[in-house]
Amino acid sequence: MKKLRILSVLIFLCVYWNPGWSQRITAGYYGGVNISDIHSGNGPGKWKFKPGPVQGLYIDYTLNRIFGIRTGINYSTLYYEHITGYQSYGYYPYSYLSSYWPGPYYSFNEFTDFSFISFPAQLRLSVPSVPRLDLMAGIYNAFLTGHGENFNYNLYKPSRYDFGYLYSIGLSLPLTGSLEASLNTRYITGRKGMDNFDEARHGSMDFTFGVAWNGILKRKDGNAGSQVQDSISEKIYLIYGGGINASWNSGETDREKYSLNFGPSVGFLVNYSLSGSTSFRTGVSFDVTGYSLRDSSDSFVRYEITDDANYHVNTKTCIDYLTIPLLLNIQLGRKGRIYFNTGPFAGIKLNARCKGTAFYKVDSGGSYSRYKRIVYDDLEGSIKDNNFGWIMEGGLATPIFRHMALECGLQYRKGFGEVFNDSYLPENESFYSDGTTFENSSLSIRIGVRVPVKTVRRIH
Repeated sequence: MKKLRILSVLIFLCVYWNPGWSQRITAGYYGGVNISDIHSGNGPGKWKFKPGPVQGLYIDYTLNRIFGIRTGINYSTLYYEHITGYQSYGYYPYSYLSSYWPGPYYSFNEFTDFSFISFPAQLRLSVPSVPRLDLMAGIYNAFLTGHGENFNYNLYKPSRYDFGYLYSIGLSLPLTGSLEASLNTRYITGRKGMDNFDEARHGSMDFTFGVAWNGILKRKDGNAGSQVQDSISEKIYLIYGGGINASWNSGETDREKYSLNFGPSVGFLVNYSLSGSTSFRTGVSFDVTGYSLRDSSDSFVRYEITDDANYHVNTKTCIDYLTIPLLLNIQLGRKGRIYFNTGPFAGIKLNARCKGTAFYKVDSGGSYSRYKRIVYDDLEGSIKDNNFGWIMEGGLATPIFRHMALECGLQYRKGFGEVFNDSYLPENESFYSDGTTFENSSLSIRIGVRVPVKTVRRIH
């Protein structure tokens, strides 16, 4: 501990006495809410999304106008609720057990919470504009400070620490010469089991608001430096937007058995002008895709029947992707108000699950019983880590305010190749395979706002 304190003092002195370092350092505070999203939760029942608090402090060191490094300390509490939704002897009042078995349907809820102090480390990539766009990715280590539950299993022991990956996107807007405000969204996925009992892992989506101070250690002349706007870039502008995905399974096997699944799509694009009517676009978006199954089947995830089906299922299979498109933009009409985008995309899997209900029956001794089961199965290990495909989009751009425009378009995405791993679909390796079983396709209505990039420079 003594050596750590000495090292901290030396780092502080080095930063203070180096004018070049001092003006590159930003300190900030943020607070907001996290939405818990458990990963790899197996077994029957459903995990509900629950809100919880999150807040923290950070230090950001700017390497240049584009790249930086950020670290700090974070406190958060994750709340989980598990709904067990199947009939079992232990969940019935005694009065029913003697003469009315199996009795009516009951559900049993389990609540648990985990409080952590975590230490993130991220690499930052920024678009030097006003507002500034920050993209960050990195790792974290977390230590459990509190835990509660409304159940008590003798074998259940929560993990005392956690580690994993985090990805974030945010906007920062200067308020004064050295003060700025920020809005940030962060996606966290843990890599360590929550306890010694199953494979479930922590996860959450954070939404925070913060304030930061630039140049917290002033230069020797007493000036910490400040940013000023120069001019609007004629080559680059940003598009912040989102929409609703209507996705389906476009595989070649039993595709008629599956129906639509709806999910959100939010993200941004950077538009770089190549000529007067063409440009290149790329960016990042968060997309929920998948399909629905409402039929008789032996599986909750896919249509599969051997003799008589075991279940009548009503489920939705959802896959969360981080999507990176590479698009050619063509602008037509008066002042380019009609636009068309096309190009490939790459999707990085974040999470996957099957949720819904399944009914099954039991015939015994001349009696007939019907049971209901709530399905919430983790599919992370069954889905491929990456998905590739092609995008086509058309729409209209309408000028609003000054130097801004509103884009409204219709986008079609076609995924290429099987979504599931071969280990989950061994028949795809057969010589007699009829083709892919699951492919992602979607049609979405999208709305975006074009925001000009204002170049900035730091004055000293």
